[in-house]
Amino acid sequence: MSLVKFLNLFILILILATLYNLFFGIDSKTSFLALQNENQELLLKNNTLAKENDLLETGILSRQKNDAHAEKFAREELNLIYENEDFLRFEEVKPNEPQE
Repeated sequence: MSLVKFLNLFILILILATLYNLFFGIDSKTSFLALQNENQELLLKNNTLAKENDLLETGILSRQKNDAHAEKFAREELNLIYENEDFLRFEEVKPNEPQE
């Protein structure tokens, strides 16, 4: 077998191996396209979450600068009152509960 035939056969084997890997291997075109689609979906989710995060951050900053909101939070969540105020608490009575 001459050297030219051997080199032609070797190149043909390399081309076939490359084509096999391109269409059926781990790094095939279909897996590449699937990864691209997944990447696009994740980018869209990331952008949506970034926008939501910006809205929440803006809301937090606006509430931190607003004294009325700080007072409302202190009164409702922390049950704080001014010095001369009386604190009233009402208990919920459910109609189906037995009375003591």
